Amino acid sequence: MTEELLLRVRAQIELLQTQKQLAQRNMQFATTLENIGQGVCFFDSDQRLILSNRRYAEVYGLPPELVRPGMTLSEITQLRYSVGACPVVAHDEYLAWCDSINSKSSPQDWTMELKSGKVVRVHHERTANGGWVSTHEDVTEHRNAERQIAHLALHDPLTDLPNRAALKQKLEALLEQHRTQGSQFAVLCLDLDRFKEVNDLFGHSVGDMVLGLAAKRLCAAAVGAFVARLGGDEFMVLAEADASSAAQLADLTITVLSEDAEIDGTRIRMGTSIGVAIFPADGDNAAELTSNADAALYRAKADGRGTARFFEPQMDKWLRERRALQRDLQAAISEQQLSIVYQPQANIGGDVTGFEALLRWNHPTRGNVPPTVFIPIAEESSLIIEIGEWVLREACREAASWSRKLSVAVNLSPVQFKHGDLSGLVKSALIETGLEPARLELEITEGVLIDNLERAISTLGHLKALGVRIAMDDFGTGYSSLSYLQSFPFDKIKIDQSFVRNIGLAQSSAIIRAVIGLGRGLDLPIIAEGVESTDQLAFLTRESCDQVQGYLVGRPRPISHYAKYVGRAEENEQLERGRSAVAVRPEQSHVANPRRNSGNAEATS
Repeated sequence: MTEELLLRVRAQIELLQTQKQLAQRNMQFATTLENIGQGVCFFDSDQRLILSNRRYAEVYGLPPELVRPGMTLSEITQLRYSVGACPVVAHDEYLAWCDSINSKSSPQDWTMELKSGKVVRVHHERTANGGWVSTHEDVTEHRNAERQIAHLALHDPLTDLPNRAALKQKLEALLEQHRTQGSQFAVLCLDLDRFKEVNDLFGHSVGDMVLGLAAKRLCAAAVGAFVARLGGDEFMVLAEADASSAAQLADLTITVLSEDAEIDGTRIRMGTSIGVAIFPADGDNAAELTSNADAALYRAKADGRGTARFFEPQMDKWLRERRALQRDLQAAISEQQLSIVYQPQANIGGDVTGFEALLRWNHPTRGNVPPTVFIPIAEESSLIIEIGEWVLREACREAASWSRKLSVAVNLSPVQFKHGDLSGLVKSALIETGLEPARLELEITEGVLIDNLERAISTLGHLKALGVRIAMDDFGTGYSSLSYLQSFPFDKIKIDQSFVRNIGLAQSSAIIRAVIGLGRGLDLPIIAEGVESTDQLAFLTRESCDQVQGYLVGRPRPISHYAKYVGRAEENEQLERGRSAVAVRPEQSHVANPRRNSGNAEATS
């Protein structure tokens, strides 16, 4: 065999090997292309389809055999419009839109909403020969979940009315509008008369039905007005009205809410009291208007309920009462009337992992003042700065004394982020008490991030650099912007107890599932607070929630009640055995009796 022939044979063998390898790669490419979850397509510079997978057709509801190589983008688009799987824009408008995107050299991303309601996310990149490749992903479920979370962030889960966060937005918009126009609008603050009696006599389940009925009646009376539920039985109405029109609206509201409710065969008496403030006569800012409307409501209740009162300057008695509480609170700090109780947090089906430190005030004449009363006063007067520092140092000191290395969670107020060196305070508390930074968990609400996101993120960054953990508290009750979770690497998300109380409602259950799924996707542990019943625990267990907190785990108590959990009981026994003394056994921690869950429960777990 001549050398030339040998070379030809070798060349033929190499060609066959190359063809075989190429065939194998083509097969691998085709298999990969057909098995990915996204639709993929390649177009040449003449806008003709070179290659696509079945998923590309399926995303738009097209039979895969109808989408063939050689078809133009216009033909494929026409095919989409013929079966109704088309964007909400017109055919020609959509093609012009595609041309503008295809002409750009940089990668492009956009989201299309189809007339069918489906949402498709498209990623587009140019190729070297002037064509392009794009991926098409059906993100309808993801988008619906985002919309659902966004809706609940601004709506009350029980009545579906706008919540406090939505009210704040609307009120600021009305203030800006009416300042410009020089016109009036009314703020009506109302709650249901004797609603506590309904809860006490008939239970929270019936109370929820009463609240739902009251919300429907209120919306029917205040047509065109903005109606919000602030919590419990408290509602607020913003109406484009002068004093005369506001009076008519208040009278109509009292009439419709005074009709008895028929619930499960039981006739329940209803009623309401209303306080009214008018912009600008009764205030030219949100805080003053709502405060004066609340003061007028206080007077309406004092005058016998079932009536409406407009704000008058002499109604500042209520405001003086708050100032008296503020003075008493200032004295409470120096006279050591404040104390800390601890509520356990536990893994689902597991051990206690830590405690949340909760502040209490035992007033010498008023008795126990609820935190919902004195915390807002402390924040308004900036006393929360001094109180917050004491709570932080005391909680760290207490946790450092535990034999078991459990965590301790401390709530931070938005006011603390605005004033002083918060990271310096935390560092000082850790050094002073000797508590390991990883055992300290700082809980913040979305209110910390709303006012000044950049400053808050910077402060949180300094705190996390110390080694402490940061948790997002009350997730879902404020703005709940998912961008906050992108802006800062939180260590934990707490599902607010209002959702847990309403697990029986489809909307709350769906939101809890969405938040747990969100946490799983972001690799963030989720803790649900306000767990009070075995049914709630069973639901959270099924949904793979990580941790729980609430009466079912343990009530807020002095830490001595949980001595055995923190390892102190054993220490005391060893010490007292050494002194030949009689050991006093600590009160055993137990699970509280589960109570019926509701959106209006007054106790805080």
